[in-house]
Amino acid sequence: MNMLGLEFLKRLQAWRTPAIADFFLGVTRGGEGFWILAIAGSVFWLFGARLAYRMGFALATGDLLTGALKSTLCVPRPWLRDPAIWPVPAAQYGAFGYSFPSGHTANTALLWGGLAAAVRRWWLWVPALAWIGLMAFSRMVLGVHTPVDVAGSLLLAIPAVWLMGALYDWTERNPGKRWLVLAGAVLVALAAWAFVRFKPMPEGSDPNFSKDAFRSVWGVLGFFWAWSFERKHVRYDPAKLGGYRIVAVAVGVLGLALMIGNLPRLLAPYVGLEFASYVLAAANPIWIFVVWPFLLKGLEKPAPR
Repeated sequence: MNMLGLEFLKRLQAWRTPAIADFFLGVTRGGEGFWILAIAGSVFWLFGARLAYRMGFALATGDLLTGALKSTLCVPRPWLRDPAIWPVPAAQYGAFGYSFPSGHTANTALLWGGLAAAVRRWWLWVPALAWIGLMAFSRMVLGVHTPVDVAGSLLLAIPAVWLMGALYDWTERNPGKRWLVLAGAVLVALAAWAFVRFKPMPEGSDPNFSKDAFRSVWGVLGFFWAWSFERKHVRYDPAKLGGYRIVAVAVGVLGLALMIGNLPRLLAPYVGLEFASYVLAAANPIWIFVVWPFLLKGLEKPAPR
């Protein structure tokens, strides 16, 4: 199966032209961190808790599982397994770490699959599945993942979307037991950190490749804390903003971009670039679900008398 996947990449490589490479580079950027977070935040600021948290539960958990699997299985990238494979340089630059499973494909499937599962309308499932498939294909066309990598991501996303969506619905029916989910998330994140940190690595492997898994740990901790705090203390309701919801999205995405672009650089002189990246991973969901919604409450329309 592995050799067949590498041969398939060579066939795609022979078919690839500069125009095709540019098109699929544009597609693959939609699976990168900023755009995933911007879409999740926009859904929350526009439509509120249920849609965004159903996506968020699946995305945070699936991202942690993806990072842990990468650092556990330590599958090399395709061009390291076969020098005849030439990835597109712009895509190779962002293809950090191990190959299986594909992070771009997993995050896209978790985000859009989670949204479609929450909306439960066929007209959203059709474009969601088309976009997920296009993202998976882009990673192969660009030469940075094999069919096994992207298939593994899709198989990971299906149970994550279903199970974590059901878990979120359970927390809404049982708000007094949210602390159990928060405690469980902390325990799972710490267990994943300990496993990746102390697992023997293959000879010659790069220890820096585990940084993705550690960032995912911080992302899970930040997300589940933000969800728990927001549901208890903020209770953001976009309907109370009226037309200001458009402003909420525009300024919220701008704030997210500024934070991603500048927070690691500002913190690095004091805590180091690596730890700064972990702080950013936790800060992103806190901005989306706690800080910006709290500030937006000042724009809420007064209740009718």
